[in-house]
Amino acid sequence: MASSGASAQEISDYTPRFARPQRGAEPIAGTCNKPEWPVASLRNEETGIVTLRFTIAPNGQLIKNEVSRSTGFPLLDKASLVGLASCRFRPASINGKPVQSVAYMQYVWRLD
Repeated sequence: MASSGASAQEISDYTPRFARPQRGAEPIAGTCNKPEWPVASLRNEETGIVTLRFTIAPNGQLIKNEVSRSTGFPLLDKASLVGLASCRFRPASINGKPVQSVAYMQYVWRLD
């Protein structure tokens, strides 16, 4: 019998492409701290917009976060990831059942 190459974990996490979350994952209000601006980035007047891609488990836990689109400044990108890691999340759901999902968030680093 030929193997399909999919592991049991991959199969159990599978959500059909046509199934869309009725409610997407979202941060719980008041749990996301504004990222701290890195001192070197402030001194160098670095600014930009970073887009983060992250995965939320059915229990609301942050499983993975990564930079999807960089500011071009590694210190700002890293500070954004640290800020996101401080958040607590309400998971996405399909038919009222919590599911794992991928979401995106942007941080705008602007000097006023």
